[in-house]
Amino acid sequence: MKKSSKVTLATRESVLRSILREALADGDETTGQSGRDDKQSQTTVPKSLPITPTQQMATQLSTQRPPVEDPEFVPSNVEELGRSLSTLAQLVRTENIPKFYKDFVSLIDNVGVADVDDEEPYDIRSDRMA
Repeated sequence: MKKSSKVTLATRESVLRSILREALADGDETTGQSGRDDKQSQTTVPKSLPITPTQQMATQLSTQRPPVEDPEFVPSNVEELGRSLSTLAQLVRTENIPKFYKDFVSLIDNVGVADVDDEEPYDIRSDRMA
C-alpha cells in the first residue's frame, strides 16, 4: 500500500507541475500579460548583467528639520549631524555643489572618520579601511 501512495503522490506532483507550466506559458488572464517570451513583453531586468551591488542609504519619509539657523545649535549625535548637513546642503547653489562636496570630503579627511563597528579610521574616497 505504501508503494501505491508513492505512485499517487508522484502522479499528483506531475499533474500539478504540468498545470503550473501551462499557466505560466499562458500568462495571467486577469492582467492580460503573457507568460510567453515575446518581443512585446517588457522586462525589469537590465541588459547589463551581472548586476553589481551598490551601497544603499536609509531614508525616512519625514523628519524634524534641525534648527541650523540657530548659531547656538550643535548636533548631539551622528544622526542629527547627518540631518543638519542635509539641511545645510539644500542651501548650496547647484553650480557650487562640486566645490562644496570636495571641501566637505577634505574636512572629513582632516577630522577623521570612524567605522561604526571598530572605530578605526576609514578612507571615505576608497571605501575601505585606512
